[in-house]
Amino acid sequence: MYRRINQYFLKKHVQLHLRMRKVIESGAGTGKKDGFILISLLMFLLVISVVAISLVRNVTQELSVVQETVRVKQLETIVQSFMYTALQQEKFDGITEAVYQLEPLLPGRENVILRVMVHRDNTLGMRFLQVKAEDACNNEFSLRQCRVDFPEDLIQQLTQYSNILSAVQFEGNNPEGKYVTITSKSDGAAFPQFSAENIAAWASTDFPSLLELQRDGLNGWIYFSREKVSLSKGLTVHGKGILMFADEAVFADDSVFTDRIIVLADKNLIIGNNVRLDKALLLCRGKLTVGTDSLINGAVLTQQQVNLGNGTRVTVDTEVMEPYDSIISY
Repeated sequence: MYRRINQYFLKKHVQLHLRMRKVIESGAGTGKKDGFILISLLMFLLVISVVAISLVRNVTQELSVVQETVRVKQLETIVQSFMYTALQQEKFDGITEAVYQLEPLLPGRENVILRVMVHRDNTLGMRFLQVKAEDACNNEFSLRQCRVDFPEDLIQQLTQYSNILSAVQFEGNNPEGKYVTITSKSDGAAFPQFSAENIAAWASTDFPSLLELQRDGLNGWIYFSREKVSLSKGLTVHGKGILMFADEAVFADDSVFTDRIIVLADKNLIIGNNVRLDKALLLCRGKLTVGTDSLINGAVLTQQQVNLGNGTRVTVDTEVMEPYDSIISY
């Protein structure tokens, strides 16, 4: 409709231009005065037609922007609805990958494809869910969510044997022999063979800065870093989250994490002096080193050596092994 209106005004614009040109070429016509009046009238109509064409084009462009905004909002509503439905369905039947062809959306009657994507890491009991909708105009919207439901054998070895489990000889401070080295799979020391890189595609690869950690804390999502991370001295972090490190990670002296965290370290994990982890599960594929007078409340499982400084305590907290649900994130 708007294209036809635009074409109509353009046609009238051309006609007026031709008539004005004819008048000019014809000379005096019925007289100089009449010719001047006619030319002025034609000029006025020409300006009006240009303004009308411009207005129609602006309205058409604004309408297109409004239509696209409406379509994106519809995609958001569809994805949010499917996400919540999938999470409810998981309680009874589980979640499987699927692709749906939905009814065309208005305005524009654009076809919509909705995809439900699932990735699992069975060694840690992790399930990643992504719901994504896209239309024929390349508009898209997606949401992600992660659930950790640790395997029963991992829970058993973390609760039955000790505060700290290590696949190699334990070193350093070991008061009352509470920290046990278990070296055979039959005893329950089968270290979960996870890889941070296999999980990276489903996590947030923009690891928060020190300022963001101090100011905003953790908001319940998964944070991944491929580079070496060194948290600053005296850093206090609030909020829940999963921290994944592909390279060495350092928690500097006097650091405090006040809420539940799950730390997945592909390489060495160094925890400084007087550090407090109020509710932490540490799974470290490298060597774990903890300084003096620190507290880790939760559970620790390492694949290589453990070295604890004097005065450091690791206390059992079974809540760190309960299922963990992340926030729903973009």
